[in-house]
Amino acid sequence: MLIKKLIIIAILCFTVVPRAYANFDNAETQKAYFELGYESVYDSLERSNRYFNHEIKLPVQIPPIPFTHLFGRLNKHEDRNNSTLEIEYINQDGSPYGITIFPVKSKEQLSVLDSRAQFFTLKDGSKAGYISKPPRIMINHFYFVKNDWQYLFRIHSDVSNVITPELLVEIADSIK
Repeated sequence: MLIKKLIIIAILCFTVVPRAYANFDNAETQKAYFELGYESVYDSLERSNRYFNHEIKLPVQIPPIPFTHLFGRLNKHEDRNNSTLEIEYINQDGSPYGITIFPVKSKEQLSVLDSRAQFFTLKDGSKAGYISKPPRIMINHFYFVKNDWQYLFRIHSDVSNVITPELLVEIADSIK
């Protein structure tokens, strides 16, 4: 079930929306994402902190690739533990990088992905998993648990030569 949801998220975030506006300008891009419920990262983070009544920390470090837009969205579900915060880093060619944050208590446990993952150790000693090019999609995944949150970084394979697993470890370690 988690794999299906991740695939749907990846398809929506990395394929359908950006490609539907292939020759878009900044105003059209913003309008398209706002219509999908996205808002500024600051607003979505504040809304999420109030909704969960627990502070979500974002990475201080970001990948060294150009972004033209940055959006966030709180996805509420009936069971608050299955709600998520999505952050999308976008450039005019698509969405090369995104973060989805789940409560640790979520029914969607990212550890089910462990059988296909390469593992890394974060500075705090916790484990992070990296899955490169899952079958039939072009998105790599990096996941870990920190501060009572499950983090899932989504990296388009087109930028995986720049956003390497080692860089993702550094980005994860920048969350305090």
